[in-house]
Amino acid sequence: MKHNKLWLLFLGRLETEKGFDLIFDFINQYPNKELPFELYIFWTWSYEEWIMELSHRFKEIHFFWWKPLSVVERYLENIDYCLMPSRFLETFWLSAINVLKWGIPVVWFKKWGLVPFIPDEYAIDKCKWSTEFSQFSEMLLKLEKERKDNDFHFYEKLAEKSKWIALRYTKDRWYERFQKLTFDFKVKKVVLVSDFINKVWWIETYIHDVKALLESHWYEVVLYWSTCPKWFLWKIKKLFGIWLWCFNLYEAIKFYSFIKREKPDLIWYNSMLRWLWWMPLWMSRNIKAKRWMMYHDFWYFVPYPHALYETKGIDELSLKNYLKHANTKNPLKCLLIMWKYFSLKLLVSSLKKQIDLHLVPSEFMVPIVSKSFWIDEDKVKYFNHFLQD
Repeated sequence: MKHNKLWLLFLGRLETEKGFDLIFDFINQYPNKELPFELYIFWTWSYEEWIMELSHRFKEIHFFWWKPLSVVERYLENIDYCLMPSRFLETFWLSAINVLKWGIPVVWFKKWGLVPFIPDEYAIDKCKWSTEFSQFSEMLLKLEKERKDNDFHFYEKLAEKSKWIALRYTKDRWYERFQKLTFDFKVKKVVLVSDFINKVWWIETYIHDVKALLESHWYEVVLYWSTCPKWFLWKIKKLFGIWLWCFNLYEAIKFYSFIKREKPDLIWYNSMLRWLWWMPLWMSRNIKAKRWMMYHDFWYFVPYPHALYETKGIDELSLKNYLKHANTKNPLKCLLIMWKYFSLKLLVSSLKKQIDLHLVPSEFMVPIVSKSFWIDEDKVKYFNHFLQD
């Protein structure tokens, strides 16, 4: 290693559900002192102003806001550990495998979709204390001690172990899995469907990566989705799509014409809740093509997945559970949530009747999708994501 002090990385939204409050509170234990580690932070959100204030107090805090992966990678050579203490129900996190690829171990709560990425020795929830902050503090003290007590051979072995975890998620392995899922029908042309074409979130980025990967294997891949505007207009269009376009006749006619013209062998849906909803599926129900649905997150089960911290209550899609997860008594919000729920039920009905294969990025989601949507478990398959370039 090229430095004596511990170097840490945080890559994710600066939010409580991502565990950033634990990092913030830990740093605040050092008023007007030098921190025992260097911390590189990439991303932004509600903690931005507070972390900017801390970065003025501590020269060891390096705050870069949001940067593309190509920029983040410039700083990874000297990082010892990546802190990702997420609390909410992560399905899969591309950031984790991309960090592991660089030989950097991930320190996290080892649960749900993150289990394959975290060695027991770096699982925060394995620490002996009862509170999350005490567990997180114990883990950071352990990392500091490791940095003092071990030489570069220790970190070389740690890097190899991390890289080995990342190798489970290569593009070649993903493509092998794709071939197994398509062995019983002929596929030459694929239509990838999602709400938006912009790389606004990781779902859209992933779909572009899938397109490039399949095209490298001589498949013809066509994208179908809407364009999402920037900044506040994105929020308006998203909300408009959720609350008003549940009967999206214009988009349904447009999608039907598109599919009739393209004649794909496989229609692969990825995101349907921000703009498209159920009517495009319903109108194209008689077109001959295999259909897959990929559940990237828990928007199909609860109104606010970022506030979801356990699987309890999401294995049954009911109005009672949906309102319970909303956790509000505001009558207007309840009305809108009920509207969203009944629109979701229409979408789920179309999915149950039309989809040949339901795909999830993590194995723990298989029984959830099966039980919640009353789908035979043999029609729900685990299909993880892959490393980005």
